[in-house]
Amino acid sequence: MKYLDQTGLSLMLSVGATWFKRGSGQQFEIPTRWGSSGRINLIGTYSLHACEEQLEVRELEGSCNGDQVIAYLNTLASGCDPDQLTVVVLDNAPFHKGAKLREQRASWEQQGLFLRYLPPYAPFLNLIEEVWRKLKGILMPRRCYNAVTELRAALVTGLKILGARFI
Repeated sequence: MKYLDQTGLSLMLSVGATWFKRGSGQQFEIPTRWGSSGRINLIGTYSLHACEEQLEVRELEGSCNGDQVIAYLNTLASGCDPDQLTVVVLDNAPFHKGAKLREQRASWEQQGLFLRYLPPYAPFLNLIEEVWRKLKGILMPRRCYNAVTELRAALVTGLKILGARFI
């Protein structure tokens, strides 16, 4: 069973928590560096086989869409054994359920790859969410990067620690 999801990282990773003196009512804006030129988007699957974890990832060109999900699933299907069941668990994102994707399901099932969907509003059941949280919250050495090359180097380091395989 493989859990599929996508994630994005920007030059300024999101702040998980802040603090200020109780009752001060102080609020502040956190500067951001958004935009497609300052982001790296990934799609990946996470699976557990006995006690062995496996993380497979691919960097996306631009934002995630149905065509990129199909391309990723095609790669997974090409490595499947038709005599052995491989189940990919997806959330209910619109690009996980598009018409083009539904057209491909029969072909993937012949290759041994089957899709199953999480219940609506239950992303906590997707095990890869915890992997993304660990990557962004613990393994990335800084919260802010000056260039995409710095962000990519930190990302590659974090993914190596997780033992990720690029597909």
